[in-house]
Amino acid sequence: MKKKCLLFVAAALMLGTLTGCFRSVDELFTLPKLPEEYQNLQEKIEEVTTGTGAEYAAPIMGANNQPVQLQDLDGDGVMEALAFFRVSSSSDDKPLKIYIFRLTDEGYELGAVIEGEGSAINSISYEDLSGGPGKELVVSWLVSGNAYVLSVYSIEQYQAAEVLRTGYTSFELQDLDMDNRKEIAVVRLDTIEGKSRVEFYDAEENDLVLRSSPMLSQGVTGIVTDGVQTGYLRGDAEGNTTVPGLFITSYQGEGVVTDIFAWRDGALENITLESSEAGSGVGVSNSTRRSKDDAMPTDINDDNFLEIPMPMPLISSGGTTTAETLYTWIQYDLTGTGTPVFTTYHNFDDGWYFILPDWWENKITVSQYSTIGEKATAFSLWTGEDQEPQTFLTIYKLTGPNRYTRSRMGDRFTLTADENTIYSAELKTDAWDCGLDAAGVQELFKQSTTDW
Repeated sequence: MKKKCLLFVAAALMLGTLTGCFRSVDELFTLPKLPEEYQNLQEKIEEVTTGTGAEYAAPIMGANNQPVQLQDLDGDGVMEALAFFRVSSSSDDKPLKIYIFRLTDEGYELGAVIEGEGSAINSISYEDLSGGPGKELVVSWLVSGNAYVLSVYSIEQYQAAEVLRTGYTSFELQDLDMDNRKEIAVVRLDTIEGKSRVEFYDAEENDLVLRSSPMLSQGVTGIVTDGVQTGYLRGDAEGNTTVPGLFITSYQGEGVVTDIFAWRDGALENITLESSEAGSGVGVSNSTRRSKDDAMPTDINDDNFLEIPMPMPLISSGGTTTAETLYTWIQYDLTGTGTPVFTTYHNFDDGWYFILPDWWENKITVSQYSTIGEKATAFSLWTGEDQEPQTFLTIYKLTGPNRYTRSRMGDRFTLTADENTIYSAELKTDAWDCGLDAAGVQELFKQSTTDW
């Protein structure tokens, strides 16, 4: 145990010293000598864990996933040390332990212990929720299977007080009411009664209180993977040009729906919900319902506002392979009103998308074909079912040893390239003047940076 403690503490403390300097061979093969106070920390950890059957149990999710962590919890400029353990004693109904050690003139000593039920510590974060000098501990406990409990602890005079405890499906820490402090938005699915909601907790003195609990759309059965996102909306006429929002994408029937929550009129509201009965708070966000979940809300145009992808019908061309659906990206404001930004064609398999000019609307069809080392996506002018579509733009994904030669065949020009792949394109203006030249195609072609 002593050797393990020393290694864990050394790793935590020496991580920041490895960059920006060069060492001799002898120095590189010399183990770092820990400062005296951290040698003391190792001994104190041993004291409280010896004989308990304790083993390190670092949080399994999130950025704070080290078995020993340093944090200034009380805002005095001195780091406290936190060590995470699971004890194997059958008589202990709270086997998960978070030991908090404080630094004194004599070295580290045990200050407080937080205990939890379950099989693992899922995550921990350190947040100033109350506006005081210190930080609260936001701990997610994995109870069993997919059952989680969220606890928030305040540390006063090294006494840990649990100020919030609730089950949850997902949660986010975000300053939604724009008071320069984060709040907790807890997502709770109720698939039995169909009354899923977001509980909004805010600090009041030394406690966390439930400010509001707006409903999600009726009939949601589960949250899409990575379906809880924070982003920004366009603001209101009162000078708030950007407003933080919470975007929750859930399964509903055979499709998905995104509920958008924002702070409005002194409460967190579902601004896209269309109530089935006035004032009931129960309904569906019909404007964001869609049949596909291949694309997720994202800031597609890099303007700092999150957009929602709405699938659009594409004329069938009878091509070799059915093309992907088009997406019109909708940006929302605080009133819940959506405004189209642009429409894109997404090739998910090949990792790119293309922004369609407005004047292409209802005029084109898309088909795909491939050979060894070459995958082609053809954009064609649609003139009717009795006529063959005329291809005016083809985008190629080229791989293999002869990709450079193939990227220069005919009138092809390069869009972008990396060490393994070349994306090229070819325009045929004799088929249809699509309003773009090579530079215009390059500007509208984008590689996907989001892994949906």
